[in-house]
Amino acid sequence: MNQRTTPAPSEQTVEPADWSAIWGSESLLCGWFATLLSAELDEATLARYRRGEAQPLLNLLRDEHGLVDEVARVDRALSQLVMFTTPQLELAADFAELFLADARSGAPPYASLYADEAGRFHGAAAERMEARLAEAGYAVRREVGEPADHLAIMLDYLARRLLSLSEAKGEGEEVGSSEALRLDTRGFLAEELCLWLPRLVERSAAPTTASDFYPAVLALTAAYLETLREAL
Repeated sequence: MNQRTTPAPSEQTVEPADWSAIWGSESLLCGWFATLLSAELDEATLARYRRGEAQPLLNLLRDEHGLVDEVARVDRALSQLVMFTTPQLELAADFAELFLADARSGAPPYASLYADEAGRFHGAAAERMEARLAEAGYAVRREVGEPADHLAIMLDYLARRLLSLSEAKGEGEEVGSSEALRLDTRGFLAEELCLWLPRLVERSAAPTTASDFYPAVLALTAAYLETLREAL
């Protein structure tokens, strides 16, 4: 059982003036997860993580969101990379085996495969995400080469929504606009992310990877988004 020792912030325990800072930090976390899951770690980034430069973010997830077990799992995976002669290459191979393989042998990070009954690529979930991006004035960069329902793209979109919440003034007419944005963001989490992510986490345990790093990151992502949904 997860040891969630610190409850998610609520409107009863946090002053309204504090919410802009809270949503700003949540945007940072979502952006970090999006980066982790968008491409293989390069040598320089992996070296920084192994030196502990990701620890402030992991500490935030552990201490403010109560994700004790999930953070400990990621910490263990990072510490165990010392067993590999070429850890960056091992992680790159794991990334490919999990996220670039087909749905029969890997764990492709596309919402359509898990959220839609048909379980096919570029399904209704991708179409809904394309509509969301268009409405917000965003577009997936051509060089990304991924459909809109890729987990990293959805997390990046979420990070931008939370950043907009952090910048809302909360005065006059802005109050209603900010509340609508909060409710829409909560709906996006509940209906487009949290429902299918547990299935992706479960599937990520099936392939035999050299390291537990990416399965651990997925489990941490899913647990974090659940606490964020509760906070919203």
